Amino acid sequence: NFNDVSATGKGGDANVYVAGDSGKMYYSFENGEEGSWEYVTPGSGSNVNAVDFFGGRDGHIVDGNKTVFETAGGETWSKLGIADANVNFYGVDADGPGDVWVSGGGGMIFHWNGSAWIPEDTGDAGLRDIEVTGDDSAGLAVGAGGTVYALSGGTWTQQATPTGENLKAVAYGTPRIAVGASGTILE
Repeated sequence: NFNDVSATGKGGDANVYVAGDSGKMYYSFENGEEGSWEYVTPGSGSNVNAVDFFGGRDGHIVDGNKTVFETAGGETWSKLGIADANVNFYGVDADGPGDVWVSGGGGMIFHWNGSAWIPEDTGDAGLRDIEVTGDDSAGLAVGAGGTVYALSGGTWTQQATPTGENLKAVAYGTPRIAVGASGTILE
């Protein structure tokens, strides 16, 4: 099974990365063409829950063993953290080597600022996905029971939603969209 996908580039120059539940990161530097796929197992073999790339071959993943990995070439991975987090990681948003956001169990959000992980406890259920603007001025995190948190002015604030369904993914743009269980789509 596959858990997440990220692509960089355009047309025939796209790099495609797919996170697998067998602990494998699949990648193609040839637009996903048949026969161009390779894979690597960055960690212990735990599920790779999420992947996000901010450059052609620069990005981050989170796995089911409470680990964040980074790559600058798309083929080899090194651990970035998070020490003593004590929650599972579900979502990652990579905006640069020194700007990474991770969402996790227990309503935890972590931000890598290039030198330290800064935790924030929303006190809510597990947050399954996160997306923050490149300048860190705004963002969304979504999770269990229709939970949505919005980032504004450096503070995460819970937003009211018309659903109790588990939300699993979010896209921050125009429009902002969250999707989840039972075909739920929020705009």
